[in-house]
Amino acid sequence: GQEAMFGCLDFAPEQLPADKPRYLMGVGKPDDIVGAVKRGIDMMDCVLPSRSGRTGQVFTRNGVVNIKNARHADDPRPLDEACTCPACSKYSRAYLHHVFRSQEMISGMLLTWHNLHYFQEIMQGMRDAIAAGTFAAWEADFHAGRAQGDIEPL
Repeated sequence: GQEAMFGCLDFAPEQLPADKPRYLMGVGKPDDIVGAVKRGIDMMDCVLPSRSGRTGQVFTRNGVVNIKNARHADDPRPLDEACTCPACSKYSRAYLHHVFRSQEMISGMLLTWHNLHYFQEIMQGMRDAIAAGTFAAWEADFHAGRAQGDIEPL
């Protein structure tokens, strides 16, 4: 679990050479990524963005969205209004819900595209915050946004 992983990461990075990259294998939830970087991890990999996209799970600034849910069937809004990925800028939740329920291949492609875009934005945000010396503030904003949860149903 996350608590055990963070416990190890609170200890392990200090035992590794400071001039070498620190890699964490198979970590992919947004909260885990941010916590790992906070604890000195430089890079990680995981299948979560693509596997989740293929199964209808979408990560957004306001938490996780399950596009399978009926609440999205008639929703004209994007997955994440602040996102610039093609899935958000060109398609509604209703469309994404429909193509997922219809088992159209485009569904997994668009949802994966969004997830990968979101994860890249997280990584860029952390890089920028670390360079600016504002990581703690960035992390607080990140967690506050995720704690809001998804937008209210129409």
